[in-house]
Amino acid sequence: MITLVTVLKKEAYKELKSVIDKRGLKQNYVAQKIGITPNYLGQILNGNRKLSTDVAIKAAQVLELPLDVFLNLS
Repeated sequence: MITLVTVLKKEAYKELKSVIDKRGLKQNYVAQKIGITPNYLGQILNGNRKLSTDVAIKAAQVLELPLDVFLNLS
């Protein structure tokens, strides 16, 4: 039996939203820097779309965050 490991925290999108809000950043700006549409980012931040590993990595780079903010380390 193969067990799939979840790399990102279930609530990783909330971490991303919190950082964006605390820094007072515009979603359009963050989306552009990450390389996704503002609509796509909005769906992620609202929990309507799952935060992908690729987007989490890019967000960590753009926001200068340690990647483990989003990782499921347990």
